Amino acid sequence: MIIETELTQWVVTPGSMGWFPANLYHRARSTRAVSGKCLYLEPLSSIHFPLCSGVYGTDTFILTLLERLCLNRPADYGDALLKVLTCELNHLPELPLQLTLPEDRRARNVANELLKNPGCVLDQTQLANKWGISVRNLSRLFHQETGLTFSRWRQQAKVLSSLQWIFAGLSVNEVAYLSGYSNVSSYIEIFRERFGKTPGQFKETDKLAATLLANNDI
Repeated sequence: MIIETELTQWVVTPGSMGWFPANLYHRARSTRAVSGKCLYLEPLSSIHFPLCSGVYGTDTFILTLLERLCLNRPADYGDALLKVLTCELNHLPELPLQLTLPEDRRARNVANELLKNPGCVLDQTQLANKWGISVRNLSRLFHQETGLTFSRWRQQAKVLSSLQWIFAGLSVNEVAYLSGYSNVSSYIEIFRERFGKTPGQFKETDKLAATLLANNDI
């Protein structure tokens, strides 16, 4: 599942949990059927929810807490579980499943095209010309607004996009091709750099059901 706010995109994979604070406008989409749990939580003064959005890895304990929270139990029981869950959540390391999006309209048009079609064969010059911006300005805007160079951002966007095909069961060769990599070894190496494991290892260690946790003040 892909969660997107105005300037950030996250990929929620099997075995991970997304957290999105109250009053944060966001939208969700998926490339195929997904299943999981989505909780809308009323902010409580006694529970210190994380202030920032993020996607985190889960374990059996956290998944059990989420299952229990979905049961129809007394309010004090649920509040006690929430305190434990938020304590765990505040100490979990954030997974590298986030991509910052450029704010400038022209740079965002380029970013959207690359996200829509990770295998796009157009180079930076061609993309800049297509969307009416100079290569120099395109490079400057990406670095200024995302913290990454254009080529680095594009590389990370490809890797994150490739997750949808990994979990769809495609071979590494097919995933690399759809992600715009002509060299499978290069794709695997870049993937390992991002996640610390190969695509195959990543899939094996994230077989738990995806869980999406959302916070809402309504």
